[in-house]
Amino acid sequence: MARIGFVYNSDIRNNGTATLCLNSAKYQLGLGDEVDRWRPSGELPERELYIYVDDGRDDLDWICPKPNAYYAIDTHLGYDYRLWKAKQFDHVYCAQLEGVRKMRKDGIKNVSWLPLGCNTMAHPNLQELMEHPNRDSHTKGKPLNKIYDLGFVGFVNRGAGEGSNNRAEWLDFAFKSYPNFWFAYNKFFEDMAVVYVRSKLGFNISIRNDLNMRFFEVLSSGTCCLTNTTVEGLTELGFIEGEHFLGYKDKDEFKVKADFGLINFNEREMIAKKGMDFVRANHTYDKRMSKILDDFKIKIS
Repeated sequence: MARIGFVYNSDIRNNGTATLCLNSAKYQLGLGDEVDRWRPSGELPERELYIYVDDGRDDLDWICPKPNAYYAIDTHLGYDYRLWKAKQFDHVYCAQLEGVRKMRKDGIKNVSWLPLGCNTMAHPNLQELMEHPNRDSHTKGKPLNKIYDLGFVGFVNRGAGEGSNNRAEWLDFAFKSYPNFWFAYNKFFEDMAVVYVRSKLGFNISIRNDLNMRFFEVLSSGTCCLTNTTVEGLTELGFIEGEHFLGYKDKDEFKVKADFGLINFNEREMIAKKGMDFVRANHTYDKRMSKILDDFKIKIS
């Protein structure tokens, strides 16, 4: 079996996309010990493929050995560095469609769209949380019923330049509109899922109209996702507004859709169930990693 080396700096963030990709290859794809992780520094042991995943550093001039793939997550936030990095790789995968278009325009030919996704181990639903061996540590002994109107897990961002959404402004608006709002910061995996499981609606607002991971996380938790539809890629991935999620394009529509979801229990839970089933069937990180391995003609036994 081929040995795969994942490359990223876990000191910066050990709970992001890179870790989810690594764990999906190791456990969901069953590669086990054939998968390992290395820091982007010095000489690395020989591997059949190195997968370099964005880890939040924009200042590293280390060159990854070949054959290699680059998963560029945040082209919508720091494009120039990622373009420079992309020139060193055999194949580049961008999490955002806009990143693919820009890189092709700038001369990167071997670039593909590989959206973010979910990992069912890291983004469990209610039943999986109930059965989790560390349930009490995640729930602190509280019942997992939906007592909050809206739930949000993430950073408060006041914008990322021209064309970006002011997340702080949106969160303030959402909280004032629906005070029964659980805002959580610095929660990951099962602890994050608890926030969404206990919320009737999982609120999402992307920074630069990017198709972010929160969208997939909320859906995987089995909670109805309320997200901005100014995002590119939803239709291309098969998501249907009103069937898999509730969408809004401005603050007026946000309130209309939030009210609908909070008032109509059966419709909301039907959307949540369809969204969860669809994202888990089609948009998981093991499927994303399978795509990379297939492109490099690496067989999984």
